[in-house]
Amino acid sequence: MEARFSLLDGRGWLTVSEERGRAVCRGQLPDDKKGLYKGWLTGPAGRALLGTFVPEQGVLVLSRTLSVAELERQGAWPPGGGEAVLAYAFQREPRNRPVPPGWTWVAEPARLMGEPLLAQALGGGGALLRKDEQGFLLACRYRPEQPFPLTPLFCFARIQELDGAQYAVFPFRPGGCPRPE
Repeated sequence: MEARFSLLDGRGWLTVSEERGRAVCRGQLPDDKKGLYKGWLTGPAGRALLGTFVPEQGVLVLSRTLSVAELERQGAWPPGGGEAVLAYAFQREPRNRPVPPGWTWVAEPARLMGEPLLAQALGGGGALLRKDEQGFLLACRYRPEQPFPLTPLFCFARIQELDGAQYAVFPFRPGGCPRPE
């Protein structure tokens, strides 16, 4: 027996097969860089935690083998579906930090990018936004001990302190194309 279930509105999947009294569960999700996802197997009377999806070759994967008897005790056998739940969200900027005057918090700045590569490089974290006459400025939290934010545009950035925190500030034209300053 093998079953395949859709995860995250069809963006991922979970397969379950039975082999000698064991349930072999494998799943995959796109690596959206939003955080850590937990995988669950659902059944007629409950659900069982499968574990955490981990990054591997550009995607998030989960592989777990459990006893069918244990899944039956948890009400998750026979399998009826699967779930992927964002268990821990990565944030580039803590939401409780005050927004500096003249700036606004943008939870998904990747949507402002005119180039898919730049949207992907931004990942899933938020940023600060300030509109100006030539387009807009995007400020991503900068910490020297962490990877540089929006790496493909490092040469466009200037490091600036905003309300006591360091940011890499990037200038953009309307439509999300980088502009030199």
